[in-house]
Amino acid sequence: MQNQQPVSSALNRLIVGGRERFDLQDLLQSTSRTLSNLDFEHRHEVQRLERSRTDPVLKKQIVENLQRRHRERRQPYVMLIAELQKHLSSAMADGLQAAG
Repeated sequence: MQNQQPVSSALNRLIVGGRERFDLQDLLQSTSRTLSNLDFEHRHEVQRLERSRTDPVLKKQIVENLQRRHRERRQPYVMLIAELQKHLSSAMADGLQAAG
């Protein structure tokens, strides 16, 4: 996960450095929806290919390419979700300490 640091620092700038206050929970839900949409789109493409009359050897290559592209497209969102969850956990812990 070599991209972990840039995602973290960009997220910190977004949350801390911006003039507007961001709701991390809303951002997490929005990112999760985007990831779900990517997964749905991928399943639809694979199912459409499976129903086609494409040559089986070519079909296998296309499925492999679709899977590779899908992994590449979803990786930044998975990393962002992990980072948002980390920030949410930290914010919750800070809130519990302040309340206690």
